[in-house]
Amino acid sequence: MEELVKPTLQPFLDMTTPCEGARIGIAGVPLDLTGSYRRGTRFAPEAIRQASQHMDTYSQRTGMDIDGISFADLGNLTLPEDLPASLSIVEKSVKSIHGSGMTPLLLGGEHTVTLGALRALKPDLVMDFDAHLDLRDRLMGLELSHATFMRRAVEESDFRLIVLGSRALSSEELVFVKENPDRIALVSSAEMKRGVGSSLEAVRGWLEEASSVYLSIDMDVIDPAAAPAVGNPSPEGIDVTQLLDALSLMVDKRLLGFDLTEVSPHYDSGLTATQAAYVVLETMYLVESWRS
Repeated sequence: MEELVKPTLQPFLDMTTPCEGARIGIAGVPLDLTGSYRRGTRFAPEAIRQASQHMDTYSQRTGMDIDGISFADLGNLTLPEDLPASLSIVEKSVKSIHGSGMTPLLLGGEHTVTLGALRALKPDLVMDFDAHLDLRDRLMGLELSHATFMRRAVEESDFRLIVLGSRALSSEELVFVKENPDRIALVSSAEMKRGVGSSLEAVRGWLEEASSVYLSIDMDVIDPAAAPAVGNPSPEGIDVTQLLDALSLMVDKRLLGFDLTEVSPHYDSGLTATQAAYVVLETMYLVESWRS
């Protein structure tokens, strides 16, 4: 994995395992090229790592502690100022991590990084927690950006897509969803806030039928009152508990990899990075609980 470099700050939770013994491989992806509102996601991997240094590690949700997970913090990808070339590096690196027997965990970076991971892993189902659908055909003249990458992914591959926590939509995207009812399903933030379990009933069939799953978490799915430092904040979001409650019903041994994206850490005093680090840790516990 020659594209990886050592992080300039401490690794996640100030600990790491050699690749040969790790079950999860963390890679920072400081991609920050197409932001349409706030920029700064290139600083997120280090901010999330720094926030993790001060977290307690026992998980009441899973009953696990730090000795129950095994991960290698591999560092950050070195990316050029070119989006297609950067996505090619992401794809190659995710393939390498997966091929080494580890579950890839990407710390973005703008949400476009997910496209590289999907090209590498080719899952049956993508679970995308996001305020936005990212299904526009173009944004500001760009065919490939943080707001269009999921449409490009749907066009390239034949996976099913469930977007959860959505609320910031365009009519263009809704038309595309209606044109693809067998491939795209939406679970709005309002539905999730009325009850996480019940909101998943409409997509339970897709969850049960999938043989492989990829998870993507855009931190703007969380209400900006709890996570303000994101690229495109949108009111009426879910909270961290609702996100993790949903993940506890969805994450199992079929998970090929996951990412967390769109933290722009300089827009608050550290709250969003702390929330992100907590979500990453709890998700790792959920992944590892299926291995024990």
